[in-house]
Amino acid sequence: MKQELLELWAGGRILNFLVLFTLLMSLTAFLLATNTELHLLDPEQTVVVALTSALTFGLFIGLAIGAESISGERERATLEPLLLTPSGNRQLVLGKFLAALSPWPAAMALTLPYMAALSQGHQVLGEAVLWGALSGTLLAGAFVALAMMVSIWSNSSRLSLFVCLLVYAASLIPAQLPTEFLASPGGVLITLLDPVESSDQLLSKVLTSGEPLSQAWPYLASPAIALALALGALFGYAAPRLRLTARG
Repeated sequence: MKQELLELWAGGRILNFLVLFTLLMSLTAFLLATNTELHLLDPEQTVVVALTSALTFGLFIGLAIGAESISGERERATLEPLLLTPSGNRQLVLGKFLAALSPWPAAMALTLPYMAALSQGHQVLGEAVLWGALSGTLLAGAFVALAMMVSIWSNSSRLSLFVCLLVYAASLIPAQLPTEFLASPGGVLITLLDPVESSDQLLSKVLTSGEPLSQAWPYLASPAIALALALGALFGYAAPRLRLTARG
């Protein structure tokens, strides 16, 4: 993990992603503060919009790093020395998993000034930090684990990144569906099955509508289950089968 963190952070790859993240968050905050229609939103709503944007941008960073974590080593012919170390395959994958997850806390920290400015001193800020950190960590862990599984079985980094981007795009589709459909039984089912949309609904219901967790908990269960399934598949099935060459 230390080696991977050094390569990702000192090598500048994560820093480049965080610069892009900051630019996107700055654009989002600027639009929320200056756009005539968006400026009419309550502080709770603007904070939720900024937080969901941070989740969307932050997940992409972990997904991109995870997608290249194994297949990239295989392409650079640096995977063999790693597999010859005393560490087992699960330890190797765990180190890379934790390193790929490291940008999320930094992205969340970079989001705080934007949410503080948009909250205008409203008490929603504290709750937004708590729920954003919780749901974001669950989602980031699930997406990084999924990306690493794809990377383990892919022949190239391009293929793994392409597959991961398809999954990422598919997870964002429910947010584009009509509100009337999302309120229907079928829409609620799709929301609960999609951990990203489920997290967005959780933040909206808890922070904007003020619903207690006793009512909104199903929307938290979805990303938690997704994380458990992704970790189980990664460390229980994919990691022990890590090989120098991808399957044909």
